[in-house]
Amino acid sequence: MKKEILNKAKELMEMLLEEEKKGNVRLSEIPVGGKFDTGIGRFIVLEQKGEKTAVITEELYRKDVRFDDDSNEYFTSELSDLFEEEIFPEFKEEFGAENLCDATTSLVTVDMQNKDEELHAKARPLTFEEARKYNELLVNKDLPDWYWTCTAWSTEERGWPYSVAVVSPSGGIRSYGCNYGLGVRPFCILKSNIFVSKVEED
Repeated sequence: MKKEILNKAKELMEMLLEEEKKGNVRLSEIPVGGKFDTGIGRFIVLEQKGEKTAVITEELYRKDVRFDDDSNEYFTSELSDLFEEEIFPEFKEEFGAENLCDATTSLVTVDMQNKDEELHAKARPLTFEEARKYNELLVNKDLPDWYWTCTAWSTEERGWPYSVAVVSPSGGIRSYGCNYGLGVRPFCILKSNIFVSKVEED
């Protein structure tokens, strides 16, 4: 038993040394606002939460994507299908399924309708509230377009069946028609103990 523990400790040390040689660090060591590179693009750390880290892509991951043809409801949207069928599998391949954390978020509208609607997803757009919370960290004036949140502006009952909250490169937030093409900037929560390639500040 003691020998097994020593062997595992040795393997761990060898792995740590190998990662250090590559210039990689634990994700937990990157401060809020810091960045790291991956095979699917550069990410920004939005929040360190114990053993979990909230991140978002620095650039648009997809361009000219329609939220949906005729509805601002994320559950049934074309954007939701894109995340489930294409983006999440790409994230899973890059980070490992075990390192993508389950997260539940509210799909309450900007004007506080549909309070009971919750989304369970490991990769998704930001919500309106997250766009407000992390606003200063989201600013990237080099982005070529605005990007979608997963939050409806209001409801059909209130006369807003098509409007979705969107974010500008400079961090502004407004409503936009669901059937227009905008950018996609995925958000996810990762385990903080994974190794990543930290981007050094200039």
